[in-house]
Amino acid sequence: MKYRILFLFLLTSFIANAQENVTHNEAPSPVELNIGNNRFGLQFLMNKHFTPESKFSFLSVTSFESTYNNDINNLDFINNSQVSYEIYKGFGVATGISVNRVSGLTPIVGLEYVFVNKEILLVLTPTYHLSKNKNIEGLALIEYKPKLTEKINLYTRFQTLYNYNSENNQHERSYMQFRLGVGISNYQFGLTTNLDYYGAAKILKENYGVFLRFNFK
Repeated sequence: MKYRILFLFLLTSFIANAQENVTHNEAPSPVELNIGNNRFGLQFLMNKHFTPESKFSFLSVTSFESTYNNDINNLDFINNSQVSYEIYKGFGVATGISVNRVSGLTPIVGLEYVFVNKEILLVLTPTYHLSKNKNIEGLALIEYKPKLTEKINLYTRFQTLYNYNSENNQHERSYMQFRLGVGISNYQFGLTTNLDYYGAAKILKENYGVFLRFNFK
């Protein structure tokens, strides 16, 4: 079966300045390709402070998925991008945009918590949509990657998003993603499970396969 993959991601960030005496831990910016039994996809994660000492940071989580027959009705794109201001040790307030095929594009405000060290990445960001539907959305991501040997790490990730329409009192969009594999240098690869839910009926699209990831530093 022949198919083409065309993916374009344009990222525009804001400029701000703030100084403090503590240097933040910075996670790399990974790009991930996953190939499953029903769909293939790409995911991009960026979590960076404007400068190592800045209280301002930019967080963006982007997922793209498509079936193999290039059916436009099965193209799926989700992006959450926000600028946050750290108030205390990883906790901050945030504003930005949320995009998905069910809710469309809308500005958001919310909270953010990020914890980063050599073995763990934790991101929690509840947000409120400034739209007529008054959506409430929560994004959570945790990676655990302890050393197995001097050169090989275990790589695990759980990532979930839930988007709730409070005006109509119904589910709009959610997903759960699981990754289990190993990491060598800047690469991770292994097994993947994506469970995507759509609309009030929570229509499920399942995808099981493999992933390959590279970390840009």
